[in-house]
Amino acid sequence: MVQYNQCGELAERSTFFRPMECRAHRRVTEVEAYDLMIKGFSPNYKGNPDLERNRSAQIPEGENCSLFLVGLPPNLSTTSLLAGIKNMGRVYATHINPPEPEKGHELSAAKLVFFERADAERFFHIANSAGGFALPGYPQYRARVTWNRIRSAEVDKAGNKSRVLIISGPPEIVNEEFLLNYFDDKLIYQLEEIIHRGTIDEGARGQRAMIEVRFGSYRCQSEAARMALIREFREWGIICEFGMCFSSFL
Repeated sequence: MVQYNQCGELAERSTFFRPMECRAHRRVTEVEAYDLMIKGFSPNYKGNPDLERNRSAQIPEGENCSLFLVGLPPNLSTTSLLAGIKNMGRVYATHINPPEPEKGHELSAAKLVFFERADAERFFHIANSAGGFALPGYPQYRARVTWNRIRSAEVDKAGNKSRVLIISGPPEIVNEEFLLNYFDDKLIYQLEEIIHRGTIDEGARGQRAMIEVRFGSYRCQSEAARMALIREFREWGIICEFGMCFSSFL
Protein backbone atom coordinates (compact mmCIF):
# COMPACT_ATOMS: atom_id res chain seq x y z
CA MET A 1 0.00 0.00 0.00
CA VAL A 2 0.95 3.65 -0.39
CA GLN A 3 2.57 5.04 2.76
CA TYR A 4 2.43 8.50 4.25
CA ASN A 5 4.21 10.65 6.77
CA GLN A 6 3.01 12.07 10.07
CA CYS A 7 0.05 14.02 8.78
CA GLY A 8 -1.00 12.09 5.73
CA GLU A 9 1.50 13.36 3.17
CA LEU A 10 3.21 10.90 0.83
CA ALA A 11 6.18 9.37 2.65
CA GLU A 12 9.53 8.68 1.00
CA ARG A 13 10.78 6.32 3.70
CA SER A 14 9.35 2.86 4.33
CA THR A 15 7.89 3.41 7.77
CA PHE A 16 4.47 2.53 9.13
CA PHE A 17 2.04 5.44 8.82
CA ARG A 18 1.45 7.05 12.22
CA PRO A 19 0.23 10.57 11.48
CA MET A 20 0.84 12.08 14.89
CA GLU A 21 3.79 9.98 16.13
CA CYS A 22 1.95 10.01 19.45
CA ARG A 23 3.72 9.00 22.64
CA ALA A 24 0.47 8.29 24.48
CA HIS A 25 1.31 4.66 25.21
CA ARG A 26 4.16 5.39 27.64
CA ARG A 27 5.12 7.96 30.22
CA VAL A 28 7.82 10.45 29.33
CA THR A 29 11.13 10.26 31.14
CA GLU A 30 12.39 13.09 33.35
CA VAL A 31 14.78 14.16 30.58
CA GLU A 32 11.97 14.18 27.99
CA ALA A 33 9.71 16.18 30.31
CA TYR A 34 12.46 18.76 30.82
CA ASP A 35 13.05 18.96 27.05
CA LEU A 36 9.32 19.58 26.49
CA MET A 37 9.27 22.40 29.04
CA ILE A 38 12.36 24.00 27.47
CA LYS A 39 10.50 24.01 24.13
CA GLY A 40 7.43 25.63 25.72
CA PHE A 41 5.27 22.51 26.01
CA SER A 42 3.60 20.90 28.99
CA PRO A 43 5.52 17.83 30.27
CA ASN A 44 2.26 15.92 29.58
CA TYR A 45 2.33 16.79 25.87
CA LYS A 46 1.86 13.64 23.75
CA GLY A 47 2.62 14.92 20.25
CA ASN A 48 5.90 15.48 18.44
CA PRO A 49 7.32 18.82 19.69
CA ASP A 50 9.78 18.96 16.79
CA LEU A 51 7.10 19.25 14.10
CA GLU A 52 6.69 22.85 12.97
CA ARG A 53 2.90 22.70 13.07
CA ASN A 54 2.99 21.56 16.72
CA ARG A 55 4.99 24.57 17.89
CA SER A 56 3.57 27.86 19.06
CA ALA A 57 2.71 30.00 16.04
CA GLN A 58 4.60 33.27 15.73
CA ILE A 59 1.48 35.39 15.80
CA PRO A 60 0.09 38.15 18.05
CA GLU A 61 -1.97 37.03 21.03
CA GLY A 62 -5.07 38.50 19.37
CA GLU A 63 -4.82 36.01 16.50
CA ASN A 64 -4.56 32.87 18.63
CA CYS A 65 -7.25 30.23 17.95
CA SER A 66 -6.20 27.79 20.68
CA LEU A 67 -7.88 27.49 24.09
CA PHE A 68 -7.15 25.47 27.22
CA LEU A 69 -9.87 24.09 29.49
CA VAL A 70 -9.24 22.92 33.06
CA GLY A 71 -11.61 21.43 35.62
CA LEU A 72 -13.43 19.07 33.26
CA PRO A 73 -15.07 15.78 34.31
CA PRO A 74 -12.55 13.03 35.15
CA ASN A 75 -14.22 10.56 32.77
CA LEU A 76 -14.37 13.05 29.89
CA SER A 77 -14.69 11.60 26.38
CA THR A 78 -14.29 13.27 23.00
CA THR A 79 -18.03 12.87 22.41
CA SER A 80 -18.86 14.63 25.70
CA LEU A 81 -16.41 17.45 25.04
CA LEU A 82 -17.74 18.16 21.56
CA ALA A 83 -21.34 18.01 22.81
CA GLY A 84 -20.62 21.18 24.77
CA ILE A 85 -19.40 23.29 21.87
CA LYS A 86 -22.17 22.95 19.31
CA ASN A 87 -22.89 25.99 17.14
CA MET A 88 -19.60 27.64 18.08
CA GLY A 89 -17.68 27.21 14.85
CA ARG A 90 -15.47 24.68 13.07
CA VAL A 91 -13.19 22.75 15.41
CA TYR A 92 -9.66 22.22 14.09
CA ALA A 93 -8.34 20.03 16.90
CA THR A 94 -9.16 18.64 20.33
CA HIS A 95 -6.95 16.89 22.84
CA ILE A 96 -7.96 15.61 26.28
CA ASN A 97 -5.53 15.32 29.18
CA PRO A 98 -6.96 12.71 31.58
CA PRO A 99 -6.59 13.03 35.37
CA GLU A 100 -3.23 12.32 36.99
CA PRO A 101 -4.06 11.76 40.67
CA GLU A 102 -0.42 11.06 41.51
CA LYS A 103 0.33 14.65 40.50
CA GLY A 104 -2.70 16.10 42.25
CA HIS A 105 -4.71 16.47 39.05
CA GLU A 106 -8.07 14.89 39.87
CA LEU A 107 -9.95 16.34 36.88
CA SER A 108 -9.45 16.36 33.13
CA ALA A 109 -8.16 19.20 31.00
CA ALA A 110 -8.44 19.76 27.26
CA LYS A 111 -6.95 21.71 24.40
CA LEU A 112 -9.47 23.10 21.91
CA VAL A 113 -8.44 24.76 18.65
CA PHE A 114 -10.82 26.44 16.22
CA PHE A 115 -10.18 27.06 12.54
CA GLU A 116 -10.96 30.77 12.97
CA ARG A 117 -10.26 33.37 15.65
CA ALA A 118 -13.80 34.78 15.67
CA ASP A 119 -15.18 31.38 16.65
CA ALA A 120 -12.53 30.91 19.34
CA GLU A 121 -13.43 34.33 20.80
CA ARG A 122 -17.14 33.49 20.73
CA PHE A 123 -16.57 30.28 22.66
CA PHE A 124 -14.21 31.98 25.12
CA HIS A 125 -16.71 34.69 26.02
CA ILE A 126 -19.73 32.35 26.24
CA ALA A 127 -17.80 29.79 28.31
CA ASN A 128 -16.68 32.43 30.80
CA SER A 129 -19.97 34.32 31.05
CA ALA A 130 -21.84 31.97 33.41
CA GLY A 131 -19.41 31.13 36.17
CA GLY A 132 -17.48 28.60 34.11
CA PHE A 133 -18.00 26.18 31.26
CA ALA A 134 -20.32 23.24 32.02
CA LEU A 135 -20.78 20.30 29.69
CA PRO A 136 -24.23 18.77 29.08
CA GLY A 137 -24.82 16.15 31.75
CA TYR A 138 -22.06 17.47 34.02
CA PRO A 139 -23.49 20.59 35.71
CA GLN A 140 -21.38 19.99 38.82
CA TYR A 141 -18.14 20.66 36.90
CA ARG A 142 -17.40 24.26 35.98
CA ALA A 143 -14.32 24.38 33.79
CA ARG A 144 -12.09 27.42 33.43
CA VAL A 145 -11.32 28.45 29.85
CA THR A 146 -8.15 30.38 29.03
CA TRP A 147 -6.13 31.16 25.94
CA ASN A 148 -3.52 28.49 25.32
CA ARG A 149 0.06 29.76 25.57
CA ILE A 150 0.93 27.45 22.64
CA ARG A 151 -0.65 29.63 19.97
CA SER A 152 -2.37 28.41 16.80
CA ALA A 153 -3.01 30.60 13.77
CA GLU A 154 -6.18 30.62 11.67
CA VAL A 155 -6.49 27.82 9.10
CA ASP A 156 -8.75 27.62 6.04
CA LYS A 157 -10.58 30.85 6.88
CA ALA A 158 -14.12 30.85 5.45
CA GLY A 159 -13.37 27.41 3.99
CA ASN A 160 -15.10 24.04 4.20
CA LYS A 161 -12.48 21.76 5.74
CA SER A 162 -13.73 20.02 8.86
CA ARG A 163 -13.24 17.12 11.25
CA VAL A 164 -16.19 15.34 9.57
CA LEU A 165 -15.88 13.06 6.55
CA ILE A 166 -18.70 11.90 4.28
CA ILE A 167 -17.48 8.65 2.71
CA SER A 168 -19.34 6.87 -0.07
CA GLY A 169 -18.54 3.86 -2.22
CA PRO A 170 -18.92 0.07 -2.44
CA PRO A 171 -20.49 -1.40 0.72
CA GLU A 172 -17.61 -3.87 1.12
CA ILE A 173 -15.36 -0.86 1.83
CA VAL A 174 -17.79 1.73 3.13
CA ASN A 175 -18.91 -0.03 6.28
CA GLU A 176 -18.06 0.64 9.90
CA GLU A 177 -16.02 -2.51 10.51
CA PHE A 178 -13.79 -2.10 7.45
CA LEU A 179 -13.23 1.62 7.94
CA LEU A 180 -12.41 1.37 11.65
CA ASN A 181 -9.93 -1.44 11.00
CA TYR A 182 -8.39 0.65 8.24
CA PHE A 183 -8.14 3.76 10.43
CA ASP A 184 -6.68 1.69 13.28
CA ASP A 185 -3.84 0.67 10.96
CA LYS A 186 -3.30 4.19 9.66
CA LEU A 187 -4.09 6.74 12.35
CA ILE A 188 -4.07 7.66 15.99
CA TYR A 189 -7.49 9.20 16.29
CA GLN A 190 -10.58 9.85 18.39
CA LEU A 191 -14.18 9.62 17.24
CA GLU A 192 -17.22 11.60 18.23
CA GLU A 193 -19.67 9.48 16.27
CA ILE A 194 -20.25 7.35 13.18
CA ILE A 195 -23.53 7.85 11.33
CA HIS A 196 -24.79 5.41 8.69
CA ARG A 197 -26.40 7.33 5.83
CA GLY A 198 -27.83 4.32 4.01
CA THR A 199 -27.23 2.43 0.77
CA ILE A 200 -28.58 3.11 -2.71
CA ASP A 201 -28.80 0.80 -5.74
CA GLU A 202 -27.05 2.23 -8.80
CA GLY A 203 -28.20 -0.48 -11.15
CA ALA A 204 -25.41 -1.98 -13.25
CA ARG A 205 -22.83 -0.19 -11.10
CA GLY A 206 -24.03 -2.01 -8.00
CA GLN A 207 -24.76 -0.60 -4.58
CA ARG A 208 -23.26 2.52 -3.03
CA ALA A 209 -23.11 3.03 0.74
CA MET A 210 -22.56 6.29 2.62
CA ILE A 211 -21.13 6.79 6.11
CA GLU A 212 -20.43 9.96 8.06
CA VAL A 213 -17.35 9.74 10.27
CA ARG A 214 -17.06 12.47 12.91
CA PHE A 215 -13.47 12.59 14.13
CA GLY A 216 -12.33 14.46 17.23
CA SER A 217 -10.02 16.65 15.13
CA TYR A 218 -9.37 17.77 11.58
CA ARG A 219 -5.67 18.02 12.29
CA CYS A 220 -3.94 14.73 11.47
CA GLN A 221 -7.23 12.86 11.75
CA SER A 222 -9.93 13.66 9.19
CA GLU A 223 -7.33 15.32 6.93
CA ALA A 224 -5.04 12.27 6.98
CA ALA A 225 -7.90 9.77 6.72
CA ARG A 226 -9.31 11.57 3.68
CA MET A 227 -5.95 11.68 1.91
CA ALA A 228 -5.26 8.00 2.58
CA LEU A 229 -8.72 6.85 1.43
CA ILE A 230 -8.60 8.89 -1.77
CA ARG A 231 -5.12 7.71 -2.69
CA GLU A 232 -5.64 4.05 -1.90
CA PHE A 233 -9.27 3.52 -2.92
CA ARG A 234 -9.90 6.02 -5.70
CA GLU A 235 -10.01 3.21 -8.28
CA TRP A 236 -12.74 1.53 -6.22
CA GLY A 237 -14.96 4.56 -6.66
CA ILE A 238 -14.52 5.91 -3.14
CA ILE A 239 -15.62 9.54 -2.71
CA CYS A 240 -14.53 11.29 0.47
CA GLU A 241 -15.74 14.82 1.19
CA PHE A 242 -15.76 17.11 4.22
CA GLY A 243 -19.10 17.30 5.99
CA MET A 244 -20.83 19.76 8.27
CA CYS A 245 -19.31 19.98 11.74
CA PHE A 246 -22.09 20.16 14.34
CA SER A 247 -19.91 22.57 16.28
CA SER A 248 -20.25 24.97 13.34
CA PHE A 249 -23.37 26.97 12.58
CA LEU A 250 -26.22 25.02 11.01
